Amino acid sequence: MDEVMILGMVALVMAGATLPAVVALFYPPVPPRRGSSPPRAVVVLGAGRRRDGDGYRLNTLGLKRLRVALELARERQLPLLLCGGAPGAEPLLAEQSEAALMAEVVRRAWPDAPLMLEAESRNTWENAVMAARVLRLRGIESLVLVTDQAHLCRATLCFQAQRLEVTPHAVISLPRRPWMPSAGALSQMPLIWREWLALIWYHCKYPL
Repeated sequence: MDEVMILGMVALVMAGATLPAVVALFYPPVPPRRGSSPPRAVVVLGAGRRRDGDGYRLNTLGLKRLRVALELARERQLPLLLCGGAPGAEPLLAEQSEAALMAEVVRRAWPDAPLMLEAESRNTWENAVMAARVLRLRGIESLVLVTDQAHLCRATLCFQAQRLEVTPHAVISLPRRPWMPSAGALSQMPLIWREWLALIWYHCKYPL
């Protein structure tokens, strides 16, 4: 294979990676819903924190997930479970957890929101394990799970492993025009490959 052909193939792959319709094909497939009970809560997973002076704030992706979950919870009149700990922080600094930061945002938009917080988890598996405990204390076994499209497969598998009925709900990150080249579509590719690697790791480490 000569150099020109190799360069042509690379260019073709790169061009395809800018098209939302092509990028969408690479997302890990979301497992089908198990069970038929109507959801009784909306669960949203944190996506990380950023330093903000002496404290923290939610990152852009986390805010996007939260807005979608908040809209769903208000529309369906369901309680909202906010998931996310404070990796690397002292255990007593619960106010720095992602769940606490999300709660501040929710209360500004919906002061009477029926909130539950899970503020100890450090990864997606722990999100699911600890969220299941919080939900079962309230007799809840079915939920709508909100996270971004790339992460939804792994998150759903983790929650289903806790014997919960999960209705997956993706936060869409791809541009709306499927065949219009977009930097936004290209930016999804590293996240997608990371998720495929994470799925392999989780299948080896956890009982999915």
